[in-house]
Amino acid sequence: MSVPTRCIDKNLTAALAIAGSLTLSAAGHAQDDKPVGWFFTTEFTAVWTGGNAQSNTLGLDASLRRAWENAELKILGGSVRSQSTLTTRTAVGTPQAFTVEEEETSEKTAESLYLRGRYDHQLSNKFFAFGGVDWLRNTFAGIDSRTLIAVGAGNSWVNTDQMRLKTDYSGTYTFQEDVVDNPFVKTNFPGVRATYDLWWKLTESTELSSVLIGDWNLDNTDDLRLDFTNALPIAVSSRLAFKPSLQLLWRNDPSLTEVPLFDSPGGNQSGSVTVPLQKLDSVFKIALVVKL
Repeated sequence: MSVPTRCIDKNLTAALAIAGSLTLSAAGHAQDDKPVGWFFTTEFTAVWTGGNAQSNTLGLDASLRRAWENAELKILGGSVRSQSTLTTRTAVGTPQAFTVEEEETSEKTAESLYLRGRYDHQLSNKFFAFGGVDWLRNTFAGIDSRTLIAVGAGNSWVNTDQMRLKTDYSGTYTFQEDVVDNPFVKTNFPGVRATYDLWWKLTESTELSSVLIGDWNLDNTDDLRLDFTNALPIAVSSRLAFKPSLQLLWRNDPSLTEVPLFDSPGGNQSGSVTVPLQKLDSVFKIALVVKL
């Protein structure tokens, strides 16, 4: 029994169309599950005050990410700078006739810069290896330059469209230069690092991100550092979001600062001494996030 060629062509065309549709659908689902390519995000923070009190704060953060099926490269960088202006007024003349003169003095009150790079390679659904480099300058925390190299591995505990949770553990080596040298500690030292990274989609427009990084100096075991950052991005559109965040930086053995020494209150300066800075710094920001 022979089958007409036209019927075969129709059946073959339909089969190919169905197979192609299924292939495209599967590829689409795979891409949805693991988007690949380049991704760029930037955040802007700005606060100005004028009039009787003058100050300004400017912040910029950027994230560049390259994703493959089983690997990811991420580069982060940013800076925060605050400046205040103090106005000193004096009057010249008599109580009945005088002129007021003003002198403005600007002073930088906060400044920090950071740059981070990290490469992750997925070894299985639950396990990955990574290597990274962090650089930081925060002179108000006593750090002129700190470079940290980390190599380690981690676990992906949850990885869904609603939540991602992973932890990692690494060995580190740090090269540090302080604003005020501490002769009793080494500036280059080995260490260990542990991190947890949580992302949770609370609603269609609101997310929660929480990252805790703990660093322990193995040469000076009193030197324990924690970097705890929580953010709540709220989407305005597919490209824009407002992002309030709070970062807590704690160091058990902080850097030193130099302060003048007087022989008595209101007396003459007789030199200077070094004292430790505060252990905790906090940074609260509300940023405009732009996704490209």
